[in-house]
Amino acid sequence: MGRLQTWGASARRSPVLWVGAAVAVLALVGGGVVVATRSSPPPAPSPSTSIRAVALGDSVPYGHGLANPYLTPRVGLPAAWVSQPPSMRAYPSEVARALGLTMTVRTTNCTLTEDQLAISGAVAEAADNTARDGQCPLPPQQARNLSDELAAADLARHPARLVLLQDGADDIDFARCLEHELVHALGAGIGIGTSCVVNGVVTAQVAADLSNVRTSLAQAIEVMAPHVGRIAVLDYYQPVPSPAQIADDTAASGFHTNLVCAGLKTGAAATDAAAQVVLTALNEAVAGAVADARAHHVTNVTFVDISTAFDGHGMCTATPWVFSGEPVPDATLAADVERVVAATTCDATHSLVGAIPCASLAAKAQLAEQNLEGYVWRAAHPTAAGQRAIAAALERRLRGRV
Repeated sequence: MGRLQTWGASARRSPVLWVGAAVAVLALVGGGVVVATRSSPPPAPSPSTSIRAVALGDSVPYGHGLANPYLTPRVGLPAAWVSQPPSMRAYPSEVARALGLTMTVRTTNCTLTEDQLAISGAVAEAADNTARDGQCPLPPQQARNLSDELAAADLARHPARLVLLQDGADDIDFARCLEHELVHALGAGIGIGTSCVVNGVVTAQVAADLSNVRTSLAQAIEVMAPHVGRIAVLDYYQPVPSPAQIADDTAASGFHTNLVCAGLKTGAAATDAAAQVVLTALNEAVAGAVADARAHHVTNVTFVDISTAFDGHGMCTATPWVFSGEPVPDATLAADVERVVAATTCDATHSLVGAIPCASLAAKAQLAEQNLEGYVWRAAHPTAAGQRAIAAALERRLRGRV
């Protein structure tokens, strides 16, 4: 993330200078003289006496799915819910309340203020996402990342008793990894998502991105440490259930299909195996960052392992703690799949059959893919029950440490 460019400004205290050294206002009161002087600002509280809690990271601490960070409406939420601030039902607010700390939540998605600074889609390393910010396009800027959140927290001037940090999944675009595993099982040639596992290991690109995650998280922890009482770093839960845990009635209902659950039913074993490979690699990077910070003498960091917290409650189980897909009308699904396959076929055969309007088909396929992705936009993210489960795990780990 530009290696944390300007993360954390050093605390500055400048004495207020008055003409001639100091200005005194003299007043006669009952025969006495009262001298009134301008006092200096009070010093910032120490981390140990602060009651501030801060949340940093990505879509999970933001509460993606319970709130909508995008400028346009999303399937499953009211149409008026757009460009929303972090959800008050996300685990950071739950934990702050339970521990008797304060965590103010910004009023809009696009203005980084207050204490709840998590951003849906934020990467730990800025180099892992150099795209324009699609959530907040004005003024044009690069997609916001962890370094932006930490700068907004201004911990040097406003120390915190507790910082909750969970980031790194978007550096490898975990959602795209999952989409690939789920949707490709529905039909050959549907090119949605990104392949993140080859021959039982993560791809070289994913491995490189996870190396960035480890370095950037470790640096963030070290920068924060002097200004925070306790830093809690979370890894990630597994949203993909084992094949035996998938409920039979989740794939289809009436004339609607749940893309995620249909994909799981079709390729449960392969999806489960690939998801375990990716999650293990991601969580090893997060744990490694904490170890690296400790090796550099950071003593106030706590690693919180939630990798098994959702066991039995993944997508498409009888009692899920994560969102799966929204039901897609079968007619809509068939039409969108047909457009995607047509464009893929056109690209593959264009050189053989001559001039075919592939560009037109590609445009239609792109719209179809966007439509299908709209039905899985919050898949794998915690529901309110899932957020409470994370909060409970954090509270157990942090009791007596904050």
